[in-house]
Amino acid sequence: MNQQEFLESLVCPRTGTPLTIAEDGKSLKSEDGTVYEVGDTGIVNMLYPKELLPEDAREQYLYDQAFLRYDRGVSWVFETLNHSDEAATRRFFIDLMELKPGMKALEVGAGTGKDSALILDKVRPGGTAVLSDLSPNMLKLAQEKLDTGDLNVHYFLGNGSYLPFPDDTFDAVFHFGGINTFSERKRAFDELTRVVKPGGKVVVGDESVAPWLRDTPTYATLLKANPLFRAEVPIEDVPANIENFKLHYVFGNAFYIMEYRVTAKAPEVDIDLPIPGKDFVDNWRIRAEKAVD
Repeated sequence: MNQQEFLESLVCPRTGTPLTIAEDGKSLKSEDGTVYEVGDTGIVNMLYPKELLPEDAREQYLYDQAFLRYDRGVSWVFETLNHSDEAATRRFFIDLMELKPGMKALEVGAGTGKDSALILDKVRPGGTAVLSDLSPNMLKLAQEKLDTGDLNVHYFLGNGSYLPFPDDTFDAVFHFGGINTFSERKRAFDELTRVVKPGGKVVVGDESVAPWLRDTPTYATLLKANPLFRAEVPIEDVPANIENFKLHYVFGNAFYIMEYRVTAKAPEVDIDLPIPGKDFVDNWRIRAEKAVD
């Protein structure tokens, strides 16, 4: 997928309808007249809404200010968490995506590209990696750092709750480090799942100290020092059309990683299937009708 093909693949992040590419290739326009600019380095500004909700705008500002010192700060955090092996842990959760050469992967919240580099290595040669972030400064830094030989890499500024792609576009999607603060978190999980093909993987993670550690002395100090670690794992936001859900705790059990496989439709219970071997009709529906609330 070259840059022109990438632009042609984008849809309106609000409505999912096609976009019109300007003759000079410098912008795209939606049916309602909204214009999305293509930067000089090929980064497409697909942010929606144009005026971000307050929490998202705050996160964008903070990351734009911290982009040069971000990697040092994050590595220090992981070192404090039981002296975790950052490189090995990052490899672990990228492996959960089950990527192979030639696949198409999306990373939402690519930051400075630490995890992106591992994703690129998994899909090369011949694959496609699409990297996005809320922060222009973070994404520009990732673009400058990454080795994009032997594969196609595309970048866009985007809100994970409004992804500019048709259904079933990617083989896998990854996000780590921001989902807890998304203004529209449930919608973000729906979007991350929607753009993955049935059978593909979604891998998502963020801060959340494991419940069995929250009252221990050093973790209690951590929770007091940084409220982000008090977040609960947002299992309730996961869509219904998934299977093989797994939850992992990493980085000293202070971060979670959830993985699941996307299915074409949500599972259902066959409540009318008769129980075999009985001389009377019995099934879940009949038992529910007899049950007392």
